[in-house]
Amino acid sequence: MQTLHRALVIFILIISIPNDILLNGQGLNSDQKTIKGWDFAILPSFVYHTDRGIQIGALASIYYYGDSSIYPEYKHYLYLQSSITTRGGHVGYLFFDSKYLLPAGLRIIADLSTIETRFQQFYGFNGYNALYFQNYEDPSTQQFISRSYYNIKKISTSILIDVHGRFFIPELNWDLGFGYFNINISPSHSFKNKPTLFEKYVANGIIPVSQIKGGITSYFKTGLIYDTRDNEVVPSKGIWDEAIFVIAPEFINNPYEYTQIALTHRQYFALHPKLVFAYRIAYQTKLNGKMPFYMFPYYISSFQVQEALGGVKTIRGILNERLQGEGFALGNLEFRYIPINTIIFKKNLGIAFNLFTDMGMITKKVSIDKTVDTKGFDYQPGIEKLHQSVGAGVRFIVNHNFIVALDYGKALNNRDGNYGFYLDLDYLY
Repeated sequence: MQTLHRALVIFILIISIPNDILLNGQGLNSDQKTIKGWDFAILPSFVYHTDRGIQIGALASIYYYGDSSIYPEYKHYLYLQSSITTRGGHVGYLFFDSKYLLPAGLRIIADLSTIETRFQQFYGFNGYNALYFQNYEDPSTQQFISRSYYNIKKISTSILIDVHGRFFIPELNWDLGFGYFNINISPSHSFKNKPTLFEKYVANGIIPVSQIKGGITSYFKTGLIYDTRDNEVVPSKGIWDEAIFVIAPEFINNPYEYTQIALTHRQYFALHPKLVFAYRIAYQTKLNGKMPFYMFPYYISSFQVQEALGGVKTIRGILNERLQGEGFALGNLEFRYIPINTIIFKKNLGIAFNLFTDMGMITKKVSIDKTVDTKGFDYQPGIEKLHQSVGAGVRFIVNHNFIVALDYGKALNNRDGNYGFYLDLDYLY
C-alpha cells in the first residue's frame, strides 16, 4: 500500500499546481496543431504485463484524417502488431476502424488476432470458490507443486467483425456483428509430473472431456449503442451505453449452442478543465444453452472483445483471468488528470495521470456436482464476494489518439494475487 500512498500524494500535488504553470488542458486548443492526411507511427513494440511477461516486436499505427476538418477524429484507423514474448508466446494483431469506408454512414470495425500463450493462467471457476495458493508456485516453500500449476498452453485465433449504423437520432446506433474463435488448449508441463489445477478439473469431470483441447465457436451478435461522448479516445463528458445480445447457433457448426447478453454503461464527468471522473459498470451473463469453458474469459462489446476478468483491461492488479464463470459484474472508477498538452517534434503530446479502483465478481456460477470431492481441486463452495483492486497510472497521448499507458494495480485480497504492473496502450474505456 505504500506505493499507492506515494502515488496519491504525487497526484494531489500535481492537481494543486496553479493553472498558469501548466499548459492547456484536455481537448484541442488553439496552440495545438491539426493533422491532415496520413499519420504514421511505426515503432518497436514493447509491452509488459506482470502476468504475461515482456512482449517484444513491432507495431504500426496508421491514421487517415482527410482534410483535418474532423480532427482529432480520424476517418480510417489501422493498427498492426507482431510480437514474441519472453515466455515463449507470440502475438499477431490487426485492428481496423472506419466510419467512412462504407456508404450510408455505416461504421465497420474489424479485429483479427492470433495469440500463442505457453503460460496462460487458469485459476478455476466461480471466483473465490476457487482457492488460490501462491505457495503452490513458489519453489522456496514446502507447499510448492509447480511453477506451472496455474497454467495451461493456449493458442487462439479470432476474427471479429462489427458494423454500426444510425437510427433516427445520431446518438443512437445499432450493431450487427460476427465472431469466430478457434482455441487450442493443452496442459502445461508440471514439476515431477504432478497434476496442474487444469488437469485436476478434467480428472474430476468439472471440465468435460469434449472441451479439454478447446474448440471452435462462432457467434452472431446484435445490439444498441447510445453514445454522447465529446471524444471517443479521450472523452471528458458524455455517456457510452451498450446492450449486446450474442447467439452461438448450432446451424453454423457450433458444438455448443448458447446465448448471452452483455450490458455496459460508461459515463464521463468534467470536474475541471483538466480533471475527469470516468466510470464503467458492466454485466454479462449466459442466458441459456451450454457454453464451453474456453469462452468464459471474454468480455463482449461492440468495439473490442477483452479478456475477463482480472488483469490489464478489466481489474488491474488482480491475477489475469482470476474470475471465470458463466456470468459476471464489473465496475471501474477512475479520476483522470491531464495537466499537460503541448507540441513536441511536431506532434501533439498530452501527459495524463489517473487514480482508479477496479472491481468485479461472478454472478452466474458454473454448476459443480455436489457429490464431487471438491477438496481434490482446491474448491470451496460458498457465497461469492467482491474482488477489488486500487492503483494509479500515467498516459502519454500522441495526436489525441495514440496512447501509451502505464498502470500499477494492487489487489486488496491476497486470494487475488499481489499486484500488477502494465505497460500497454489506451484507456480501458
